[in-house]
Amino acid sequence: MKQSFFRTLVLSAIGLLLIAANASAQQTEREKRAINAASSIYVISAEAGGVNFVEGKVAVARKDAKGGYLIKGDELEIGDKVSTGADGKAEILLNPGSYVRLGENTDFEFVTTALDNLKVKITRGSAIFEVIADREFRVSVATPKADFYVVKSGIYRIDVLAEGAGKIEVWKGLAEIGDGKSAPLKKGQSAIVNGSETTVAKFDRDEKDALEAWSKERAKDLAKINSRLNRASLRNSLMASSNRWNIYNSYGLWIFDASHGSCFLPFGYGWSSPYGYWFGQDLWNMNLPWYYYYPPTPHSPAAPNSTANTTERTPRVNQADRTMSRGGLPPFVRVQRELGADTPMTSSRPVTNSNNFPSVVTPRPQPPPVIVVPSSNPNTRTRGN
Repeated sequence: MKQSFFRTLVLSAIGLLLIAANASAQQTEREKRAINAASSIYVISAEAGGVNFVEGKVAVARKDAKGGYLIKGDELEIGDKVSTGADGKAEILLNPGSYVRLGENTDFEFVTTALDNLKVKITRGSAIFEVIADREFRVSVATPKADFYVVKSGIYRIDVLAEGAGKIEVWKGLAEIGDGKSAPLKKGQSAIVNGSETTVAKFDRDEKDALEAWSKERAKDLAKINSRLNRASLRNSLMASSNRWNIYNSYGLWIFDASHGSCFLPFGYGWSSPYGYWFGQDLWNMNLPWYYYYPPTPHSPAAPNSTANTTERTPRVNQADRTMSRGGLPPFVRVQRELGADTPMTSSRPVTNSNNFPSVVTPRPQPPPVIVVPSSNPNTRTRGN
């Protein structure tokens, strides 16, 4: 009797332990799923080609001979031809921070999607480019009889006129004409290029048509999407996708939120769009571990608690070496310096400029990136200004 009672007691205890272990395992799996879900709320990208907005009929002829109509969220590749209808509009993502907005009856395609040499082609219609650029990360636009180069952050309109002549209007920024014979076009200047013939004039920036008004409204909406980003969730997504981005290959990242769409997350802080709408969130506001802000070198200190995949969590060496040949500065730091910020990563006073973009505001407590400079001592490191 006693043995039977003892056997029953032991079996009951074992059963309770198994139930508890199973519950613990289930809880662990739930926690893992929750972490994975939190890190996948936002999709991170540094590539051009995303379709961010479509209105009316916008057709696409794919390079593989397939066709159809574009919808928000589609991806374009080199050689895909986009055509808007009489009621069509489309917003397409270029390099992070830059957009092209197509008006009605417009034909568009990518020639290249390289971050530092992006080229597009417009063979019909009108488009507005909202661009973050400099001479090292310029945007090239080909029309049937003219090539234009956007070499400074700003707003540009390009039209294909009768018989293929190209027209550019510089609302903000600086642009060049492909023949290299004309002086760069500044804010408020336009040029009509018909082969070897170029006519430069001034235009009234107060006169805006429907396409220009829509482009500005889109810029405002995208700044709002940026301000709605959830910092905790985005931080998880950034770390989970860190093998796909680094601070040395662009000005920021595309962040896709299924609820609101894609927006730009700048690497620098205190930035606004070329239209002047401020970005409420940026990389410096994410409070990432320190090593995400440092470029890789063979002599870089290991990240705390590093694992075998640490190299996937830090920027790649080849891109840092490539940037060093351009002066050792990340593109976003170089842009801030060109616009008059003496100490863009540490200044405690607002820095203004004629375009109001980008400006520096009171810094957050995150450290600035460490800039690697050539030195006889391979371990020499200096902080970015």
